[in-house]
Parts: sequence; structure tokens; C-alpha cells
Amino acid sequence: MIKKDILPAGDSENGGVLDEIGELKAILREVSKKLTRIEAQVKRGGLSALSKTSESAIIANVSKSANLSTENVLEAYEELRLQAKNGNEEEVSQKLLAMSANDLNLMCCELGMPPSSKNPSRKKMFELIIGRIKQSLRLSRHIDRQTL
Repeated sequence: MIKKDILPAGDSENGGVLDEIGELKAILREVSKKLTRIEAQVKRGGLSALSKTSESAIIANVSKSANLSTENVLEAYEELRLQAKNGNEEEVSQKLLAMSANDLNLMCCELGMPPSSKNPSRKKMFELIIGRIKQSLRLSRHIDRQTL
């Protein structure tokens, strides 16, 4: 807008206000440019590298705080499977219920069953493991695992 349109001739106080408004507009343009530049950096992957490192740190923390190691997970699964094969399904359920959430999560991951969310419930992980044990029993009814 033009000063002449807004102010009557000879009004110098209002002219100072318009100058301040012009300065504020210039500052806002600078801020807008800086925000646009920052957004472009984020879209290019500035924060994606940070999120990848934090995810790997979370996975490392989960495996550190678990009672079972990655080697022991498959042994524990095999024990549970053999107990279920012998008809002790309630014992299997009790042992799984006694495991910590970290152990259940580690077992799910080691068995190739990634959970459906970042923080799956114990019930969901329990069901996944029981399902895998039952599937294994159905598939290996007539197969001797030791010969494989």
C-alpha cells in the first residue's frame, strides 16, 4: 500500500508506524526463508539419519535388558516346542507367561515374527509364539528333526 492512500498529508507520526510495519515484514520474510530452508533439510534426510540411529539404540537396549541371549532364545523355543509335543501345553503357557516382555519380544524377532507395532502387547507376542509352536508341531509330525 502507498503511504498517501493510508495517511493524510502531513501526518508524520503515522509514517513512523508504517516504517516499523515495513521493517517487521522484512524480518518475517527472513524468518520464512530460514524456515523453508530448514524444512528442506529435514525432507532431504537430516532427521532420518537421527531416527535410524535411535532405532538401533532401542533394539540394542532391548537385547541388553533381556534375560535370554540370542543364542539361548532358540534353545528355549526348542524346549517349549518339545514340551508341547509331549502334551504339556499348560506348562508351555505358564513358562511363556513367566517370561519378561523383552524376552518375548526377542523370541518373536528371532523366530522371524516381527511384531505388528513398536510396542506390542505381551498378549500379542504370547499368541504369536504359541501359534509358531503349534505350526511347528503340525508341520513336523512325521519328520524327525535330528535327521535334517
